[in-house]
Amino acid sequence: MGFRKGQAALDFLMTYGWAIALVVIIAAVLFALGIFDVSNFIGSKAAGFSGIAVKGWALSSAGTMTMKVSNQVGVRVQVDSINITIGQNTSAVNASAFTLATGADSSTLTTDAGAFGTQTSGSGYTAAVKIAYTDLDANFAYTTSGTLTGKVQ
Repeated sequence: MGFRKGQAALDFLMTYGWAIALVVIIAAVLFALGIFDVSNFIGSKAAGFSGIAVKGWALSSAGTMTMKVSNQVGVRVQVDSINITIGQNTSAVNASAFTLATGADSSTLTTDAGAFGTQTSGSGYTAAVKIAYTDLDANFAYTTSGTLTGKVQ
């Protein structure tokens, strides 16, 4: 008699287990296909940067990224390069190396016009940004990276 109760419980758990697994798999497939665009839910956000922070940014519908960076290292630094990747496209910011005093912001920095192709206004994007800089007091090179999310302007 006890065996039948155990068998019923096992059947019950297996049925619900398969149903839950199926829901998780469907959600993962929809996420992988881009149905759930995270940037539509969180808005503009910068994450992962240390030392040199991205203070403001925008991606135009023409595919041009503009940004400002800020020195939060505590000493003078020289920003050597900034590379941005959106999807399969990578572009460098059009600026030669420049120096930032402690707490100072850069001027507006831009990529080439159309570097990221034509974008749909209002659509969400995620940009991976890599910033190489040199601590001018210690003369050591560092790299910081992070992600920017937002909506196309």
